[in-house]
Amino acid sequence: MKYSELFTSLMGTKIHIKVLHDSPGEILKKCNKLLDEYNRRYSIYNNDSELMYVNSNAHIHPIKVNNDLFELIKLGKMHSVDENSNLNVCIGPIVKLWNIGFHNAKIPSNKELYEKLNIINPTDLILDKENKTIFFNKKGMEIDLGAVAKGYFADKILEYLKSENVLSAIINLGGNILTHGFNLESPDINWKIGLQDAQLTRGNHIMMLEINDLSIVTSGIYERKLIINDKSYHHIFDSKTGYPIETDMTSLSIISKKSVDCEIWSSKLFGKSFDEIEKICLSEKHIEAIAQYKNGEVKFTKGVHKYILWRK
Repeated sequence: MKYSELFTSLMGTKIHIKVLHDSPGEILKKCNKLLDEYNRRYSIYNNDSELMYVNSNAHIHPIKVNNDLFELIKLGKMHSVDENSNLNVCIGPIVKLWNIGFHNAKIPSNKELYEKLNIINPTDLILDKENKTIFFNKKGMEIDLGAVAKGYFADKILEYLKSENVLSAIINLGGNILTHGFNLESPDINWKIGLQDAQLTRGNHIMMLEINDLSIVTSGIYERKLIINDKSYHHIFDSKTGYPIETDMTSLSIISKKSVDCEIWSSKLFGKSFDEIEKICLSEKHIEAIAQYKNGEVKFTKGVHKYILWRK
């Protein structure tokens, strides 16, 4: 039996799913169908998605949504309202204002920032658990699930693969990695995941990790940026200032069982001191962290040691 693969692109990201199964065609066809469904429901790149309908109308009246979308928004809001969290599912208006990574990226005026800062408070996102409705307290608010959605999709795909008795698989949603079982193509049967060196071009690794039945997700500032007058502006924003988070950190990778947890914590903790990151990882118990810095330094929590095959 050989591995079979699906390559596609959705929601602004490249997707690769690899499975070992005696009927891989139907399995991968269903995975593709699930991804299309998620795109129709959650994508901000699809003007006809359920999420975009919410963004266009939830300031007028409460909008009833699919249960999965409601639960994902609820999860995002829960982590967004935590004190000092760098995750904010309502940050969309600020992201669009800067538009970093696109041809029309710019530094906004103070007036523009002030206007948008008034409509990104996640406490103004009103959720009715009983009726599964979403309401915005302020016109102009938007939900952006970019910091949680890919991890959630990966977990959902894996849930399906397990239901079909797939014993070995790897899911890669734009660099968000989730492994299942062991890699039977590898001599030592371990999945090997290279961690990008934030100082170098794509494909250069700073360490190689052996990760089985785990996910790893990285938030980083080394690819999408705006450079004006020799000053670099990255795309991870501070909800208090509307400017990119000020930090010497270039990337933060989180390892955990669930991919959605990796995505949430890689955003939530990005730019924090490593002492604080270590304390939170010890407290949460189910997450480990690897941080890279502008000076080339790499720091990681104690639990990461057992996954490292080699490092620079």
